[in-house]
Amino acid sequence: MVLHEPTKTPRARRHDANLQRILEAATDMVAAGGLEALSMTKLADAVDYTPGALYRYFGSKDALLSKLVTRILEDIRLSLDRAVGLLPASASPLTRVFVLVQGYRAFAQLEPQRFGLLAMTMAAPRVLLEKPEDAEPVMHLMLAGLQPLAGALADAAAAEQLDGGDFSERTLCLFAMLQGLFQMQKHARYAPAVLDVERLTVNGTRSLLLGWGAKPRTVESAITRVAALGDLTKHLGAAR
Repeated sequence: MVLHEPTKTPRARRHDANLQRILEAATDMVAAGGLEALSMTKLADAVDYTPGALYRYFGSKDALLSKLVTRILEDIRLSLDRAVGLLPASASPLTRVFVLVQGYRAFAQLEPQRFGLLAMTMAAPRVLLEKPEDAEPVMHLMLAGLQPLAGALADAAAAEQLDGGDFSERTLCLFAMLQGLFQMQKHARYAPAVLDVERLTVNGTRSLLLGWGAKPRTVESAITRVAALGDLTKHLGAAR
């Protein structure tokens, strides 16, 4: 038996469309002026709402920011799943690691504003989401979004492609390296020979995997297999 999702009512579809419009306007506002530029009053003006009407969608600025970030994390996870879907089921765990890295890179290129918003929330010196009901969904999706990478690293260790170790810690190290590199993209044009983000992404991932016990030939084979897929930005962009 095939289960179908119930058809949304016109009112529900209007609500979803309005919600998407609000989130897009908020993202544009942050992209233009940073997190401090985001205010419920200015956002209400941007989407032609009264502040009171906007608060029917979001009870607070923190709730709005939480929704913005959770939407981004959901889409990152979707990009990672699509990237892995480009590989055959027989692909090695290290090949999966590299395709996941490139899948995240593709998301950052396809969605620069939303990637930038996520980067801002991570880099902000103060705690942005102080209430548990706002912060917990973000943390849950952050961990869920990194699960494919953690799983690939754990599988690599189980297959003896990596030495044993704390794969959760390794996941965070690799993610932090990528996050920092991708934020440097806007400066690459000023020093292209040094800030070649594509090359640094591959080399940084390679260095970490070798440090965790991977054999050079196995790593190079994984890099070659992922490179053979072509430009993941085009693949994932076409699937959106």
